[in-house]
This record gives sequence, structure tokens and C-alpha cells, in this order.
Amino acid sequence: MNYKEMALDLLKTRIDFLHVPVSQKLSNFIKGEYFVLNYLLTHDSQAHPKELNREMAVSSARIAALLNHMEEKGLVIRHDDATDNRQVIVSLTEKGNALIEEKKAELLQNVIQLLEYLGPEDAQNYIRIQKKIIHGFAK
Repeated sequence: MNYKEMALDLLKTRIDFLHVPVSQKLSNFIKGEYFVLNYLLTHDSQAHPKELNREMAVSSARIAALLNHMEEKGLVIRHDDATDNRQVIVSLTEKGNALIEEKKAELLQNVIQLLEYLGPEDAQNYIRIQKKIIHGFAK
């Protein structure tokens, strides 16, 4: 096996994969507003900005700007932490909750279509290989 040729093929494939609609939707879902909304949804509808900063691997300035924008849109609210007045908590609003639930349902249907296209065996292998990569290379 020539791993260099395979690596080049993988790089090209990953670039081409960016043009697949479900890939674009997945990419959008795991960054920016949708990431924050989904994180809040799965963490009791609230979090400290520093948690979001850590999970998104972006600067605190980027988180602050993102939260300002989201607050203006009515998707989140910020308030003082009752247990520590030096801290702020970001909470999901009803509007934010409705938006992320809608986007999640849409994305789920797209991913189901992708997996159905692959068929049972390829779909299971696709997921298995991605998990193997995560376990082998995630921090």
C-alpha cells in the first residue's frame, strides 16, 4: 500500500465532500450559533461562556461576539450566576430552543438519507471508522 497516494486521495475526497449538501449542513451544525444552541440544549439549557470557549476551541472574544449576536436575535440570554456573581451564565431561550430543535430534526433526516444511500453494511462501517479515528486521534 502506498500511504502517500492514499493520503492524497483522501485529501481530495475530503475537499470534494465539502460540496455534498449533507456535509455542508453537518459542518454548519457543529460551529457557530448552531453549536452553541445544541450545546446548551444538551447541557440543561445553560452554560458558562468559558465552557463554550473550551468546547468550540475559539477565543473568548469570538464567544463574546457570537453571544452578543445571538442575544440580539433572542436565541440566548445572559445573566449573573446565582452561585458566583463574578460569573455569567448563558441560557437558551424558547426561540433558541425551537430553532435548534427544528435544525436538528432537519439534519437528522439528511443523515438518515445518507446512511440509507450507503446501505446497512457501509453505513455501519462508515460510523465505525469515524469512531476509530476519534478514539485514536482525539485529544
